[in-house]
Amino acid sequence: MRNTLIQNGVLIPDRDGALRVRFVGVAVAGGRSFQILPKIFPASCTNVASTMRQVIRALRRYARWQPQHRDEIPFLDPTASHTDLNALALADWLIRDYLSSGIYRRLRDREEVNGLGQISWRRTIERMAPMLSSGRPVYVDTVTRSATRDHDYFVSRLHRQIVESAALGFGHLLGYGPLNLDHEPFEPLGDLPVFSLCHARIRQEMRGAFSDRAMQLLPMLLAWLTAIDKAESADLALYGTSSFYDVWEKACALALGNERDQWQAHIPRPTWRSFEGPTQTADTFEPDIVTRFKDGTDEHLLIADAKYYRLSMPPNLRGQPGVNDVAKQLWYQRCLANVARDRGLAQTYNIFVVPGPEHEDGFWSDGQVDLAGLPETTVKVKRLSGLQALQHFADGTALDAERIRAVVTAA
Repeated sequence: MRNTLIQNGVLIPDRDGALRVRFVGVAVAGGRSFQILPKIFPASCTNVASTMRQVIRALRRYARWQPQHRDEIPFLDPTASHTDLNALALADWLIRDYLSSGIYRRLRDREEVNGLGQISWRRTIERMAPMLSSGRPVYVDTVTRSATRDHDYFVSRLHRQIVESAALGFGHLLGYGPLNLDHEPFEPLGDLPVFSLCHARIRQEMRGAFSDRAMQLLPMLLAWLTAIDKAESADLALYGTSSFYDVWEKACALALGNERDQWQAHIPRPTWRSFEGPTQTADTFEPDIVTRFKDGTDEHLLIADAKYYRLSMPPNLRGQPGVNDVAKQLWYQRCLANVARDRGLAQTYNIFVVPGPEHEDGFWSDGQVDLAGLPETTVKVKRLSGLQALQHFADGTALDAERIRAVVTAA
């Protein structure tokens, strides 16, 4: 298991060879579950359960936002094919799908004579003898067709059993309350049938089902059966990411707003020239956050760097951004200030956004860093409550605009 965790980036060796956890989320291993909080929360955190619920909610939103081809989130992607450890992501998908759409249902056609369904004239003509009236056939009895739910349908019963298993095994770890399916008309299967039978019946259903729900759900049922088998073999399942810094950056961008794409073209790109004369430009830096905000009748530009650091300010300075980070922020300001002025913006502000503890204000000032050598010399330090940032991110909401204005423009 240790080698598996190292290979998947959950554990990484430090310079002394000791292993440290780089993962944020939930792990199930050896019959035990582990909740791993981001480093922005102190070890003395007393409300681990409620904090972890917000972390899971933020991870769930991040998984939906993040392009699935990115390798950073295989344990959040239920469709990931390059990992055997994503049973928790599949459980999350299956529970959410059930809560949204219920148990998969197969309708069974039923034919009756003089029933309450729609008349099938083709079957009536084939099966019923008409009476003649004025030389025309008149059908006294008709064949009707109706669709009824097949409560004994194997795939429906299998779906119920899988949802119950996912909720029972992993639901509480993913922030869901107890899930009771006793009201469902589909009887549970008892012991799960052998994999080959389940696989064959789902594949058969996939060949004849063309609804959007069926085309999404049925492959997930297959994936769950495979993932559970592999999770039992590996004795390990994960839900989370080894790149939580990216979650923090996205949370800060949503909290403050971001229109970086509108400004990126004004960040210079390095131009390379060979000795013979041909030139070629290369990629350049990208600021984390560039956005505008209002201050009365004025409008200003904000450049922000979201740092997933545990920063302690003087007199016990530690965990601070490096000098390269400071210089880069000042360079961004140098590149964009004149463009902002040409667009009618009054001032350009430059900040680091670092995690902070729970705080009644949620967003507040905590000093600055100065570096001489450029016309712009100061980057302000602002704290954003880690818990509130994740709540806003999970809810898809930004910080209060007036709070942003007050903190960014504060001395």
